[in-house]
Amino acid sequence: MEDVTIMFGWLGFFAAAFFSWYYYLQARTKERTLLIEKGADASNFYAKKPERRGFRFSFPWLKIGLLLVGIAFGLIFGFVLTHAIFPNSLGRIDEPFVFGSTVMFGGLGMILAHFTEKKKDQ
Repeated sequence: MEDVTIMFGWLGFFAAAFFSWYYYLQARTKERTLLIEKGADASNFYAKKPERRGFRFSFPWLKIGLLLVGIAFGLIFGFVLTHAIFPNSLGRIDEPFVFGSTVMFGGLGMILAHFTEKKKDQ
């Protein structure tokens, strides 16, 4: 019963977010259409692209990807290390090894991302 409640809660959250976005776009389109029909200038609604003066923003997909790969390697390494040290513990996870290796490999992924981004800029 508890799972059904959680499912409907998430479903309601996503439905509310979607319909809020949908009605916002619908109202914005209707407002622009009315302005154009009346002959008013609707150009202030359209976003103007900022002038670029040497600064170029790009989303750091490479950095995020390398960080996630590092975290994944850390988790795998932690689980393997845990089962290598404690082979008789079925299902037992020693959390310090897993947490420490995850943080370590995540940090190594960030360092690798920094150097690859630095090399890409040159």
